Order: sequence, then C-alpha cells, then structure tokens
Amino acid sequence: MKIENIKKEFPIFDEKIQNNDLVYLDSANSSQKPKVVADKINEFYTKQFSNVGRSVHYLAVAATNLYETTRSSVQKYINAKDKNEIVFTKGATEALNLVANTLGQNYLNEGDEILITELEHHSNYVPWHFLRKSKNIKINFAEMNEDGDVSLEEIEKKITSKTKVIAITHLSNVTGAILPVKEITDLAHSKGIIVVIDGCQGAPHLKLDMQDLDCDFYAISCHKMYGPTGLGVLYGKKKWLEELPPYQGGGGMIREVKKDSISYGELPNKYEAGTMATAQVIAFDQSIKFMESIGIENIMQHEADLVEYGQELLQKNNSVKLIGSPKNKGGVLSFTLEGVHPHDIATILDEDGVAIRAGHHCCQILHDKLNIPASARASVGIYNTKEDLDILNDSINNCKKIFNLK
Repeated sequence: MKIENIKKEFPIFDEKIQNNDLVYLDSANSSQKPKVVADKINEFYTKQFSNVGRSVHYLAVAATNLYETTRSSVQKYINAKDKNEIVFTKGATEALNLVANTLGQNYLNEGDEILITELEHHSNYVPWHFLRKSKNIKINFAEMNEDGDVSLEEIEKKITSKTKVIAITHLSNVTGAILPVKEITDLAHSKGIIVVIDGCQGAPHLKLDMQDLDCDFYAISCHKMYGPTGLGVLYGKKKWLEELPPYQGGGGMIREVKKDSISYGELPNKYEAGTMATAQVIAFDQSIKFMESIGIENIMQHEADLVEYGQELLQKNNSVKLIGSPKNKGGVLSFTLEGVHPHDIATILDEDGVAIRAGHHCCQILHDKLNIPASARASVGIYNTKEDLDILNDSINNCKKIFNLK
C-alpha cells in the first residue's frame, strides 16, 4: 500500500469539518481508524460474537481463536519471544498501573528508588506516586535538557545504589524526543535495575523488537496505533509475569477456587481477569495488518520527512516558538504563539478544519520546567501530507492576524 493513497482508507476524511476538509494533526492524542478496523468490529458484533475462553460452542471457539490470533500477531509485530508475554489490558494506563502495582506488592520496599524523567506522561508517573504514598519509596527525576531531551549520561548520573526501577518514555509526546532506550536498558541491567517503557508514542511510529531492546516491560496504547479505544498491550518478560502476583481477581484468571485457597491460571490468563474487550482485541489484528501492509520503515521515513518539513516551516514563522529540538525526534510539533493562549490557537485552527491539541498534554512537570501553563501540539500520522502542514501554517497566520501579531 502506497503512502499517497492512505487517506482513502480512512472514512473520516470524507467528512467536512466547519465546511473544510479535515486536516487531522492530533494523532499523538489518538489516531484515526482505517475502514478495515471499523468493519471488523461491526462484523464481530453482528456475525461472530461470543465471549472468549469459556464456552465450547462454535461461536465461542471461533471468537477465542480470533482473540488468540491477535495475541500472536502482536507477538510477531514486536518480536516478543513468547506469545504469553503479551497481556491485553484496558489501555496503556492500566498496563503501567499493573506493573507498578505488582512490583509494589512483591518487589519494592520502603526506601527503594524509582527513576523516571521530566518528560513522562502522567500515566508513567502517577502509578509510581501511589507507591511513594503507600510504601514510602522515593522517585527521582532525570532532567530534560534545553533541547527537550534526556541523555543516557543524565540517566546514569541519577542512578543510585537504591534504584530498583527505571520507568521512561520511548518517545516524548511533547518534545518528540526519542530516548536511547536500548542503551538505557543495557546500563540498567548491568546494575540489576528493572526497565519499564511507556511505548504509547513509540509503538505507532518506531520499529519495535523486544528481544533486541531487552526491556522488562513495554506498554502500548492501541488507539494510537490506528486501533480501537479501550485496549492496551503490556509486554512483560515471562520471568516477571510468572513471578509477580495478579493485578485483578475474577473469572478467567484462576485455576482452582476453594473456600480456603485459590490458585491462579497460566500466563497470560493470570492477568486477564473478567470479560475482556473482545471486539477491540480482534479488530486490533486488522490495525497491525494495516501497518504491516505499509511497512514500519516506510511509516518512519514518511513521518520523519513531515516533521522535518513542519519544523522548517514553523521556524520561519515569526511569533511561533517550537518546543524541543532533540537529536532524534518523532512526529510531534509542539509550539507556543507569543501572547496567545494555546486553547485560543486550537479554537481558531478548528474553524479552518485543522485539528490539533492544546493543553499540558498530561505532562505538567515538563510544562512547569518550561515555565509555561500549556502548549499547542500538532502531531502527524500516516495519513498526513506536507499540504496538511502548509494548511496548519496558513491557519496559524490567520490566528496571528486576529491577535495582531507580526
């Protein structure tokens, strides 16, 4: 499938927004869905529906097979060693909470330290904060430099003899910084430290290889990968998933229940309690196939070209201040406009059919570091073009006219 034809695969681009063609530059928030994903959800609910892993009738067996096919597809896509290292969750947020919660129960003790960065999304900070409150662990922060990046040297500097976990983003959703996660993992493991990676922005935009990366946990948000909402993936090394306790109790995650004892199911059932988001899991297989049909290398090159073009465009625009110029940058263009609140920017752009995000992007610590309350963010996906970025720039100029900026 050729990049230039991609937009045709997304029905939403047939719609008009404020009487304009939609220019969707909010993929870091959530990506649009190709028709094959929506069609699969509809097909499952209307022709194939059953709960999985319970009944033995035809529909139940067929649904279970489809569900497990997606697990195998995810395993292959991220090159995990074992398909049972793939756990489906309600989202990347639940995946990160699962890791923090279970490590807190079985591994972390009072006085232990967690190292995170100033780039982190709240989903990779708040769960560790809970442990700070409940178990009196300490959280240290690797600092962001003036380019909006966190270096390997900064990570190394902040490691102490009490550091038990390093929890880091793969790709910042504000500055676009792509962290050297493999090098950080190698460093951490040389000191016996667990590595947890928030891959919400990494998974849709970068080539993943868990066996090469060698991290202990990697959290994925499926709705940012052209997939359904309400679904995440946690990759966890088998040794950790076997050792750590369950996160939730209920049907499906048990082996045997007695009045005086309970034993738990094998992986991955141990971490998939209750009725799962079956339709979403089954449709996510189509998301993976869709991305594979394009090729992750092609996606990476396309988005790199767009970001380079967008940066050059906005750097020439007076009053626009870009946030972050890291050495390795993903598909995010965050900016401020002198004297204009980001919410006003987003509202005016929306009138031109341009969808961006404004706010702190669930990264208040980062914005505090920059001494700004919020920023505007344009983020690209496989359906974007250089023309979209031209329209973004024109719309910013319209905003400047309204606020009498040069």
